[in-house]
Amino acid sequence: MLKYITKNEYEVMLSTQSVPDNFNNLVVQASNYINYKTRGRIGNNQYEQVKYVTCLLINLINNKELKKSEIGNLKSQNIEGWSETYQTPEEIEAKFEEEANQLINQYLWDVIADDGKPLLFKGVLLCE
Repeated sequence: MLKYITKNEYEVMLSTQSVPDNFNNLVVQASNYINYKTRGRIGNNQYEQVKYVTCLLINLINNKELKKSEIGNLKSQNIEGWSETYQTPEEIEAKFEEEANQLINQYLWDVIADDGKPLLFKGVLLCE
């Protein structure tokens, strides 16, 4: 299983003792998400930025799962006319995607892979 960080690294990087109960599952999800977004270009390198983003994504995925499991995720409320709006699972997923992409772009935009190109490079390599 692909894991960019350990529990100990998570605790140290975020200066916390509070590790999610399902950490092993979350670290695999976060690592694979990053691997997908970087097109598998991280390899065996130990980029500090990748480790940090993995920590942040673990928290984001954990929050997403908690929201999806709660009954009635209140999105808005109007007291005078008493109306409430709740988030749908699709809205929670969309918000996660937006925040996850923002994290990856913010922290990995300038990380250079072994091939000399940025990790987030999505261009086409031309044969000479």
